This record gives sequence, structure tokens and C-alpha cells, in this order.
Amino acid sequence: MLVIVCMFMYAKYVGTSGVRVKEYRVSSERIPLNFSGIKVIYFSDFIYSGEDDLNLIQEAVDRINLLKPDIVLFGGGLIAKGYKFDENDVQNISKEFVRINSSLGKYAVTSFDDDENVLSILNSTGFIVLDNAEEDIFVNDNSPICLVGVSSFVKGSYDLTKSFEFKANNPGCYTIMFSHEGDIVDKVKALPNKPDLVFVGNSLGGEIRIPFYGGLFRYEGSMNYYEDFYQLNGFSVYVSSGFGTLETGMRFNNRPSFNFFRFKSLH
Repeated sequence: MLVIVCMFMYAKYVGTSGVRVKEYRVSSERIPLNFSGIKVIYFSDFIYSGEDDLNLIQEAVDRINLLKPDIVLFGGGLIAKGYKFDENDVQNISKEFVRINSSLGKYAVTSFDDDENVLSILNSTGFIVLDNAEEDIFVNDNSPICLVGVSSFVKGSYDLTKSFEFKANNPGCYTIMFSHEGDIVDKVKALPNKPDLVFVGNSLGGEIRIPFYGGLFRYEGSMNYYEDFYQLNGFSVYVSSGFGTLETGMRFNNRPSFNFFRFKSLH
């Protein structure tokens, strides 16, 4: 009984605090030489439901800025289901999101629960919302990478045809796609011109992670893609475990985290 109580207390109060950085190196001959050394951050799923969650946002922003990223991607999931932001929430979160620094831009997509207040926060803090849109990102010369944002799979607002129509004229562009829910990947598999990388969230890593088993919970939109990494035919998928909780209010063996990528060109 004592062990069970200690594990519960740890998962409730320790496992849900402190921000980890999951670091990856991405190497490819397709990455333009001018993007070698570029640093990209993908973060998602604060699932904010009150001022008690503000400290975690502040810590995450501090950790992001310490890494001096070139590109910052927010994958949605800012607000908890059923929660309504008041004016103080909007002001407090905006103060934190505006502090996020990046040399090449801040971009975002929205989730199925993110509302007009979330869009207002993103638009007012320097984020470019790429729901079903593409943007070319340049460094020094005319060899860009292509960044594609895809809207919510669960909400049904995604449009891969629109998002990837640029590929008809630029099929060779190194492409990063980011979205909220991982199960959009099954739709991506059918694309004639696939992205090189896909970043998604929503899974929360299963909240409670059991050694040799993995995450205990799976959520709509992340039934098939919930682990940290998948290597598929022609592209790679990285999944963020995010910061908040849905089912239990606890995290075990799964501290709040975001993903940090260092790019290396093998060109």
C-alpha cells in the first residue's frame, strides 16, 4: 500500500512537473547545405485549464529560449476540452508566447479543441498559423525548405490536397509537415509526393508509461501513432508527448517535454 501511495503521489505531483527536452539529429542528403546546423523545436499539448498550468508554460518557454531555435512549431492543444479562456488567461498566456524567440519564424496549427481565443493568442504573439497552408523558409540563398501545416484530423478540417498542391511545381523541396493528431499519417501515406519529416502531438505519450509496455492510454486521433518515433516508407514521424494530461491528471515515466531537432545536411 505504501508503494502504491508513493507512486500515485509521484505521478500526480512530480511526474506532471519539470520540462524535459527530447533531442534528435536529422541528417539527409536532401537537406539544403545552407540549412545544416538549423535548430527546430516542435511543442504541443499544454491542455491549459487554469492559472495552475501557467508555471509549466513559463518553464517551457524558458527552456525553448535557452536552446536558441531557428524555427519554432506549435502543434496545437493549448486549451483543455470544455475550458473557456477569460481575459486574464489570454493575457497571461500571450505574455509567455510572445517571449518565444526564433531567428526564422514561429508557426502553428490548431487542434480540435483550440478556439478563437487560441487563434487570437497565436496571431498576437508572432505565430503564423499554417492550417492547411505551406511556407517556404529561406536561409541566405535560394534553396528553401518547405514547411506545411495541416489542420485537425479529428475535427475533419484537414486538407492534404490544398496543403501539398505546391509539390506539383516543386517536388524536390525538402518538406517538413506538422499537425496535431498523429493518425493523419495514414492519410499522408497515400500522397504521391510525401513530406520528408512529419511532426505531430496529441498522444501525451500515453500519460502513464509502463516499462516494456509503453503508454497506458490512447486518444482519438492518436490510436496508431503514439510512440516517440516511426520510420515509414519514404518519411519519418516524430511524436511529441506534450505537457498536460487528459484522463488521470497524472504522468508516470513520462515527464512534460518538447522535441528539439538539429539538422545536418549530407549534401
